[in-house]
Amino acid sequence: MLSSPIEKFLLPFFLSLGLTVIGVVLLLWLGKKSAKRLGGLILIIVFGISVLLNKDLEITRSILGILIGSSMIFLFGLWDDLKNINWKWQLIFQIIIALAAISFGVRSGFISNPLGGAISLNNPAIYYFFYILYFLIFLNSLNWLDGTDGLAGGVTLVSLGTIFFLSFKPEVNQPATAILCAISGGAVLGFLFFNWNPAKILAGTSGAWFFGFILASLSIFAGAKIATVMMAALIPILDLVRVVWERWRSGQSIFQKDHRHLHYLLLNAGINERKIFFLYFFASVLIGSAALNLRVWGKLATIASVIIIYSLSFYLWSKKQKS
Repeated sequence: MLSSPIEKFLLPFFLSLGLTVIGVVLLLWLGKKSAKRLGGLILIIVFGISVLLNKDLEITRSILGILIGSSMIFLFGLWDDLKNINWKWQLIFQIIIALAAISFGVRSGFISNPLGGAISLNNPAIYYFFYILYFLIFLNSLNWLDGTDGLAGGVTLVSLGTIFFLSFKPEVNQPATAILCAISGGAVLGFLFFNWNPAKILAGTSGAWFFGFILASLSIFAGAKIATVMMAALIPILDLVRVVWERWRSGQSIFQKDHRHLHYLLLNAGINERKIFFLYFFASVLIGSAALNLRVWGKLATIASVIIIYSLSFYLWSKKQKS
């Protein structure tokens, strides 16, 4: 007997949401203040348990790759949250995580071409390079976004929603991906209840890396519709590109921590954290909706418009700072 949509999607969503709420409450109760940065560990544990208990999911090699990658994030992220390891080791760990996931099948032999057809990625040298870079973009853009309360979780929730609805499109038709989105979306929403400003718990490195990792992995599963999913997370990705460029141009390490990021600039401009959250959240909803509903040229026009608005805003900002 086939599961109904409620059993297949809503129950996993509410199960992971409930488990996350319980897990965070227990963590805060047992760990007190020292546990505030360890919220990401609850996300990863709940995700793993919910996936393994789900009767509609077959644990394929690629899903196992997600579970293994998540487990590695748990360990490496916990180490960083407790010891604050330097950026070189963080980058090495991110590459190891990406390599493990790709080796277990979290990859596709093609990516959808926005102009039609598909681009082949059958050569291992090509797909390893491409997907490692892809994972690094998501891992770091979501990690760097995690500077104000709720921001990284909010954008991740919207992006998961985009992948969820994308999974039902005829050309994708990936119900397993939709279930994984429901599970991870429930966990992220449960976490946001406590990460909302003023935050009682933080994602930490483990949580921020998990946000990026799960988005990268599920976008690959969703028919390799990479451009569509990247649109929902377009603002943090643009921010990553701009900050890397600015740091490189000024002769600094591209991983050096500073306050160049958009959310910090908005804070300095007097916009509070809740308003910043809603600004990112609704911008991501609008761009994600465009990604799902527009055709190729509409998507390209949306991306171009966002890039122009983003770039013009920073040009005017920098001009004002110099005057």
